[in-house]
Amino acid sequence: MRITRIVVVAAGLTLGLAGCTSNGSLNGSTAPSASGSGGASGGPSTGASTGASSGASAAGVANPCLVGNWKSTGVDMTFDAGGARGSASGGGGLMLTVAGNGATVVDFTGMQPVTFTTTAGGTEIKGQFAYGGKVNGAVRVPASSTTTGVWKPVGTTDWSTLTVSVDMISPVNGRVFDHVKIADFASAGGGQTGGSVDVQPILREATYECSGNTLKLGPPAGTTSAGGTWILQRA
Repeated sequence: MRITRIVVVAAGLTLGLAGCTSNGSLNGSTAPSASGSGGASGGPSTGASTGASSGASAAGVANPCLVGNWKSTGVDMTFDAGGARGSASGGGGLMLTVAGNGATVVDFTGMQPVTFTTTAGGTEIKGQFAYGGKVNGAVRVPASSTTTGVWKPVGTTDWSTLTVSVDMISPVNGRVFDHVKIADFASAGGGQTGGSVDVQPILREATYECSGNTLKLGPPAGTTSAGGTWILQRA
């Protein structure tokens, strides 16, 4: 694991995008941190010791249209908030498995990079990132005949093996984070990316839409960032 600390003098670099604020919190939930402390009420806990099993028991049941194996074709994000604006796209190849009881596994092993461009404090920040490892948890999606609704993580989500690698293009050039655990990334200066890297990918509260063999996971109603919109195809 390698972390390269590069200090960039720009007022906007510590601004959070994609639902992340400068103190590492995510839409009212505590982001994964080096201490492994649990999330705030209403959001998933980030402790690494319990894993998916306890979360699955609390999840109940998942809407049948979500159950199965899914492979991402990518994520699209457009954000303009807190004095920073930008966009990101890419991220095909990750695998999502949802069981009938809500137990969920996200496998980022085959994920392709996400390319981002952000302007913050008058500075253009460009680069790409990719996740690695797996996330185990559970979601509560009430059983329903409808194909749209709300996806909510429950119980304890295990982020302990999730890593991120970041390659910057501007204002610096080079790999600044190399397979760094997401908790370390969140506390080591993710502001270098202008907040473009979501520290709680996929297993966050989202709206879902099932259409044939396509699944979309998007920001909660009334928000425009919070991880962007992931598009997946049934595998």
